[in-house]
Amino acid sequence: MNRMPLHISSLQNDQVKSLVRLRNRRERDQRELTIIEEPLVISRALAAGYPLQTVYFCSEQLDEEGQSLLDNLRRNSDAEVVQLDPRVMTKVAYRDKPEGLLVVAPQKKTRLDSLDISDNREKPALLVVLEAVEKPGNLGAILRIADGAGADAVLICGQGTDLFNPNVLRASRGAFFTIPTVAAETKDILDFLVGAGIASLATCPTATSDYTTADLTGPVAVVLGTEHDGLSTELLNSCNQTVSIPMLGSGDSLNVATSTAILLYEAVRQRVTANLNKG
Repeated sequence: MNRMPLHISSLQNDQVKSLVRLRNRRERDQRELTIIEEPLVISRALAAGYPLQTVYFCSEQLDEEGQSLLDNLRRNSDAEVVQLDPRVMTKVAYRDKPEGLLVVAPQKKTRLDSLDISDNREKPALLVVLEAVEKPGNLGAILRIADGAGADAVLICGQGTDLFNPNVLRASRGAFFTIPTVAAETKDILDFLVGAGIASLATCPTATSDYTTADLTGPVAVVLGTEHDGLSTELLNSCNQTVSIPMLGSGDSLNVATSTAILLYEAVRQRVTANLNKG
């Protein structure tokens, strides 16, 4: 029999204060925790077997979908379950409009040497390398795109990227929990690519080659920076090839998530075509 969950009604409760502090990145990183919100994202974390520490719920804010998810969380996770009054849930929620569920989870970090990109797999490796992508919405969107394109991993370097920002998890629509994502030093990522025999392809507005001319059928990592600053000289000079995405209007750059989608799905197109030609 399930015991009754702890019920918190006071805004002055120490656990409530602790939750509010998790809005701050430094606090999250020091405690190695993150916040997961939205039923879809929480359900995908659960389905992926991501470890969950504490589930907070507010009965008054739960709809039928949320209640079903709460029941599923109780059955299939080892997380502690805590009930909150509506005003308490509104206080601790990361988003402006809470949906009655909030999960605190550990920052589960992936290492470069744990990635499975061996040559004996059925398809050549396809990776994304991102440098200094700070906007959580962009990073989350890229994780979603990489997952959709069947990429093997997203590697992150440079300053400012907050991988465990709750808005990254939300914008990824749960892809955060399914595609391996590694934060590492630039040199370590470059050494990893070389050691694994993966070519690196960088986007650069001054490149003379169009992205469609690049051969993306072999093991490759597409390397992108922010639309404002582009890639650092170190990373750009270390790549095997640079390509440009044509800008036919008045603008001079694309959103980094859009650029990632163009390159990854070009790789998908080329690989599908190559396989058809083999047949």
